[in-house]
Amino acid sequence: MKLQYNPRQRWLIGSVLLTTLYLPSAVAEVKLNGFASIRGTSVSSDGGATPYPGYEEGELSFKTESLFAIQASADLSEGLSATVQLFGEGATDFEVDARWAYFSYQLNDTHRLSAGRFANPIFHQSEYEKVGYAHNFSRLPKAVYIGLDFSTIEGIAVDSQFNIGDYNLQTKVLYGGWSGEVFSVVTNSAVGFGLDNIMSANATLAGDWWQLFGGIFAAEIDGAVIDSTTVFPLAAGGIALATANGATAAQIADFRNSIGWNEKDAFYWFSGFAVDYNNWLVDFEYVDYAVKDSTDALNKSWYLALGHRFDNVVVTIHTEDYAQEADYGFLNSVAHPVLQATGRGIHNAFAQREFDGVGLSVRYDFHPSAAFKADYFKGTDTRATVDDYQLISFGVDLVF
Repeated sequence: MKLQYNPRQRWLIGSVLLTTLYLPSAVAEVKLNGFASIRGTSVSSDGGATPYPGYEEGELSFKTESLFAIQASADLSEGLSATVQLFGEGATDFEVDARWAYFSYQLNDTHRLSAGRFANPIFHQSEYEKVGYAHNFSRLPKAVYIGLDFSTIEGIAVDSQFNIGDYNLQTKVLYGGWSGEVFSVVTNSAVGFGLDNIMSANATLAGDWWQLFGGIFAAEIDGAVIDSTTVFPLAAGGIALATANGATAAQIADFRNSIGWNEKDAFYWFSGFAVDYNNWLVDFEYVDYAVKDSTDALNKSWYLALGHRFDNVVVTIHTEDYAQEADYGFLNSVAHPVLQATGRGIHNAFAQREFDGVGLSVRYDFHPSAAFKADYFKGTDTRATVDDYQLISFGVDLVF
């Protein structure tokens, strides 16, 4: 296994590791815990291609969805603590990543300040998306939890908790940044990408048997690489044709600015509810996100789940939909017909992937810290290379 980090993160991860693991026991109490999933997964599609990156079409794999994590937390007394989480999953050949590495300070009974590298709460369950034991699915519905690569960020966050009569309100605000690679459905490969000046806020209001939640996430795109390797090469033919048909240098420059992602704003928001009443479980979440004023398509996705608890067994059915909406408003300043058509074609390429489906999940808690799960999902993908597909999985999620 190989520990992966870039130079920008080395100081942070190293300092938290030293603090967490090497302080004398007289100074800090160190606690170790973790989680794991060992799961077999089989995917098949009519088109022959896998519906999700990292999966192996037509084969039973015990690698794709298996993962392990160990977390060390050091209580440094007087409200100060340090946490580091080492994480590896089969999809990346179990290469170990310091997924979390942060310090926290309990300001008072209501507010906690954290700084370092931690989970990015893009959507409601993003912070514990990888912890299979925490939910009743084999995997959270892909329409919403599609596996965005910027699931951890470096920054500062404030978690707060308020008691309002019979209700509990939890909030989180953060500021930070992220750089790495994201999967491009257009090129079917990973490309360099970054998020600067990330600002996020979310809230959950809970009663005895219900939750209401929502949040927003905004950032400035560092998209120079995706522009140079994906967006602009796709436009090269159209630009050449437009130039041959009288397009001016100013028109070309305006067109490139219109279709590019670099320094554009990304905006994400989510909302939903959860119910746990008399052993009936209902979960709904809706998400909406896009890189504004670019060739990126507007994503509008959701899932709805209904479950029932039978003692130590939970049966859940769910439906989900991942949709992308075309909006050519980013081309309003582009007058040349060839450039307009080229921009629309690139936008359509980014919007080509849509899917929906239904799933059945069974969870059996055979141990206080472990659950066996089996799952069947049948979906349809708009890409001809995928078309109708099905996914079957079974395995164990545990915490320790």
